[in-house]
Amino acid sequence: MLTIASLLVLAALIWGSFNLWVSSDGLIGKSSAAQEKSHEFKQMLVPVADVSSSDLLLDISENSTRHIQGSIAIPYDNFMRDGKFMSVPEITQILGDAGISRNDSIVIYGECMPCGGGPAPATFVYFMMKVLGHERVRVLDGTIEDWAAAGRPIASQSVIRPSVNYTPMFTADPMASYDYVKSGKARIVDARSSHEFNLSTIPGAINIPSDSVVFNGTIKKETALKEVFANLSKDEPVVVFTSTGIKASVVWFSLKMLGYDAKLYSWQDWLANQANEGISVETLEGP
Repeated sequence: MLTIASLLVLAALIWGSFNLWVSSDGLIGKSSAAQEKSHEFKQMLVPVADVSSSDLLLDISENSTRHIQGSIAIPYDNFMRDGKFMSVPEITQILGDAGISRNDSIVIYGECMPCGGGPAPATFVYFMMKVLGHERVRVLDGTIEDWAAAGRPIASQSVIRPSVNYTPMFTADPMASYDYVKSGKARIVDARSSHEFNLSTIPGAINIPSDSVVFNGTIKKETALKEVFANLSKDEPVVVFTSTGIKASVVWFSLKMLGYDAKLYSWQDWLANQANEGISVETLEGP
């Protein structure tokens, strides 16, 4: 099993893998023009009580001995190799082998403890699914403990489904490119810690740490999130970043729920492109 240190070091290359997806012709299905059409909470973050028998639950926890009854288990780090997200064909093979098709209504839950726990791994898998063009995907508002507390069934084993073909409809819409970030068209939000932000950041960025949208391990409610984002206008696009984009995904997800035009980015991609341009940036390595 990956240690916290090794996962954080390896994860530095994740964003480059996503950028490779964008430029790798022939590896992906036809590009999808479909984008988020609605931003109501229940269309992205589903309460335990609203999960129905038609939903397919995806547990991304690692080494879990308890599962929501009927869920499929794909540990978060199964999607990565050598610190990079696997290629589109490999990820679609994983999803298809697990019995997931692009027509399924997916509800993601679980935590990746080597990644630091909390909802960010689930929101990052959500981001990955949206890049693949999966339209009906949500994140569970709560944990397996919340599920059990609501009297809903728990099982010791996950479900094995017959394999299917998963055909992606790739879209880069959720992602920000280096050129887009540099263009000045969007408000830049640094979701790293205030210490990292104060050391060095993307010029013009403001600091909204990722933990400011989380309370007791789950994403804050709508009213509280509106307070967190009070200084952001919905009339202006927003780009959110952290070191690899994983923790930024929970901020990106929260912005999308409130109706912001938000994209996800990574500090590692910024540093790599700055280096290519011969620009030196003072950095702090961290989660």
